[in-house]
Amino acid sequence: MKYILFLATLVFVLAGCTAMEEAYYTDREFGAATNDAFDRQIVHKDYAYADKTVEGLPALHAESVMETYHQTFSEGFTSQDIDTVEVGSESN
Repeated sequence: MKYILFLATLVFVLAGCTAMEEAYYTDREFGAATNDAFDRQIVHKDYAYADKTVEGLPALHAESVMETYHQTFSEGFTSQDIDTVEVGSESN
């Protein structure tokens, strides 16, 4: 019984070790297509600030900008009650 249990444990351990190399190559290349697409979005790659991170606004100026942003989305907003319980189509 101990021999069978030892063999079963050994099989599980060795089976787990076989996939490590494949997973390494998969993880190393993960996101490559996304990074390539992001790099293609820079229009003028030779521009002086093309690879620089954009700095944010100071809080004093950003407050009025965000208030205006939130007001534009709240204008004309109507609340609607949507019935999500009914199944199927209505036949009136």
